[in-house]
Amino acid sequence: MNGVLHLGHAFSVSKIEFAAGWERLQGKRALFPFGFHVTGMPIKAAADKIARELEMFGPEFAVPEELETQLSELSVDAPKAGGTFRGKKTKVAAKTGNKKYQFQIMQDQGMSNAEIAKFAHAEHWLEHYPPIAISDLKAMGCKIDWRRAFLTTDHNPYYDSFAQWQFNRLREMDKIKFGKRYTIWSAKDGQPCMDHDRQSGEGVGAQEYTCIKMQVLNWSEAAQAVAGSIPELKGKKVFMVAATLRPETMYGQTNCFVGTKLTYGFFQSSKMDEVYVITERAARSMAFQGLSPADGQVVQLGTISGQDIVGTKVNAPLSHYTDGVFMLPMDNVLATKGTGVVTSVPSDSPDDFATLRDLKKKADYYGIQPEWVAGFEPVPVISTPAYGEMTAPALCEELKINSQKDRDQLAAAKDIAYKEGFYNGVMTVGEFQGQTVQEAKPRVRELLLASGDGFAYAEPEGLVMSRSGDECVVALCDQWYFDYGEAAWKKLAEECLAAMDTYGEETRHQFELSLDWLHQWACVRTYGLGSKVPWDSNYLIESLSDSTIYMSYYTVAHLLHRSLDGSTLGPLGITPADMDDAAWDYVLLGKELPSGHAKAEELVVLRRSYLYWYPVDIRSSGRDLIQNHLTFFIYIHTAMFPKSEWPRSVRANGHLMLNGEKMSKSTGNTLSLRESCDRYGADATRLTLADSGDSIEDANFEESTANAAILHLYTLMEWITEAQKALQQLDVSPDQAVKVGDIALRPASSPLTTVDKIFNAEMDALTLASGADYNKTMYRDALKSGFYEFIKSREWYVNVTADTGMHPQLLRKYITRQ
Repeated sequence: MNGVLHLGHAFSVSKIEFAAGWERLQGKRALFPFGFHVTGMPIKAAADKIARELEMFGPEFAVPEELETQLSELSVDAPKAGGTFRGKKTKVAAKTGNKKYQFQIMQDQGMSNAEIAKFAHAEHWLEHYPPIAISDLKAMGCKIDWRRAFLTTDHNPYYDSFAQWQFNRLREMDKIKFGKRYTIWSAKDGQPCMDHDRQSGEGVGAQEYTCIKMQVLNWSEAAQAVAGSIPELKGKKVFMVAATLRPETMYGQTNCFVGTKLTYGFFQSSKMDEVYVITERAARSMAFQGLSPADGQVVQLGTISGQDIVGTKVNAPLSHYTDGVFMLPMDNVLATKGTGVVTSVPSDSPDDFATLRDLKKKADYYGIQPEWVAGFEPVPVISTPAYGEMTAPALCEELKINSQKDRDQLAAAKDIAYKEGFYNGVMTVGEFQGQTVQEAKPRVRELLLASGDGFAYAEPEGLVMSRSGDECVVALCDQWYFDYGEAAWKKLAEECLAAMDTYGEETRHQFELSLDWLHQWACVRTYGLGSKVPWDSNYLIESLSDSTIYMSYYTVAHLLHRSLDGSTLGPLGITPADMDDAAWDYVLLGKELPSGHAKAEELVVLRRSYLYWYPVDIRSSGRDLIQNHLTFFIYIHTAMFPKSEWPRSVRANGHLMLNGEKMSKSTGNTLSLRESCDRYGADATRLTLADSGDSIEDANFEESTANAAILHLYTLMEWITEAQKALQQLDVSPDQAVKVGDIALRPASSPLTTVDKIFNAEMDALTLASGADYNKTMYRDALKSGFYEFIKSREWYVNVTADTGMHPQLLRKYITRQ
């Protein structure tokens, strides 16, 4: 909660708002609570930015002139009347996304410098924004029980005790474990960087490789000149280190590739007599995996260009060519993936085969000696039913791949080759000859690691930037983690999902994928806001891990406290100290309360409230949370609660676009909830949110629809007002026809005609259709049947009864139903 609510937030909220309204309309007690999740890095990081900017620029935030010039290039043009904001299309804006200083973002919200300075303290964020959100949601007309609102973290001691109780119980159940594991890591923040801590790269995990150590046998002439000038290399073994996802193919190495335009470094490894030649990016990741002299320390002894490395001869572990292979150039080696050194197995890699073929054909063009490639032919490693023992050459012929520049065909061939080899391949060489690739793959990896010819290495699957602006790496570290994916626990989660309504097969499919890949998840951090880990106060509970069962807290929050931070006691006089683990065990799990508990009678009231409201009937959120928070929600419920209290449904929605374009602060295409309510009114805003879409795909809030909605609603209210006047006159003289403006009514005693019966049946049909749409949470369809089609049906009825007048009974029914 580090800003005002925008329409994207309101879109997710509206799904529950409409559901609660529909259930209450049917006479049910529907609870719609709302809380404020302030756990994690965003607020703390923003507060720290303000603190730094105060140090840099002073209390008046006086930015030096040269920086003002740069920042002006990132400005956003104010809209013309009726238009939307548009950002200036500069290169700087394109690269930075119109990033500003934090104080400027807050100045754009109309804050004074004196007020902004208060935000250097994280607590002020918690005091400032939640009340604004409450006011905005009230302006939208939401049916929220605000007595139950709360803040997470230790700023609310009641919720703090709830979060710590949950962790204690999960640890006792062995769901929380401790050990070394790979995790996305921010060196700047000194802690794991989980999804909610990221500026970009949400959902990106750690990709594990097998690194192959290829000892240099003979340097090329150019490389010898460079290496000879670095005294720290004297007496040490130097290795070209390649990262591979296919260790089982190493028997077929014919050479090794480098990027001629890349710069490599000589990096000291954890073994003082060994030096690795890799990219600086890879060395940075290795430094956090126990592969450098000290944790987090990168020791670079020198640099060398990829071009200079070409022609160097190295030993390739497991290769058929035992006398060594040569380092050769490749066009498409990336510095942003792996180590920048690429093993070459042309029998099974279409890229490698195409490149080696190019080099053989055009040695002079590529600046290599013919003997570096002569005699190095593809070696059979894996046999597949579809392509035999030479998968890559066969695919290159089939797809008409002529060179390494045929990138699209090579990408398709690579995908085919990997799947065919992995699922249908059988090893034809080596210690595991005759075994399937699936069986041999981990065994070859173990062989390489045991012999010292390889080591384990991991890096992010893609670029991950923390909210503090740090490019993240993968670290191998001791940490507390949830053992998601453990077989028995996963089975319970799958059982829960099978019984849940997901309001669409695509949502269910996304959950199934998430359950398939999700495994160990770091659940603690050292930086940010949160509740302390109960058994180790040096750590905080991670932001996606303190909020998995907070829905149960809603059932008793109003009885515990009557303020967001818990400073105002609730009606039962229960203090935070009263809510120890035993109290939560009784209230939420039904365990026996120890005799003599100070608040035994009061806790009975809490237990009764919990049992009345639980389980969760519907949980609504954005689709991006399926891969983490919503799947955690399922896992933790199955661990903590009996089946009768597992969640019944989850509704996921897409992102909300504005006028057909992505909402973005950087482009200025954004609209807050308050702005929408002020501009269009609450009713038109709600109607347009309903009209925006209901699927898991991105929805669209059209301001033209909001404008039209104002007219629709105004016209409808005017018509109903006039109709009510006519009905009032008819009540005075029920046996006489009445006409008020355009409203013509027959006497109340007149019989129903065929037209009347058609209109009556149409209203009933539309009512049933609208109810069915509401039950399916398809609110755009409900809007169509319950609003637009209803109006259309009434207009037809008015037209066909213009001469005879409407029947007052049907008019009253229309007004009630509409």
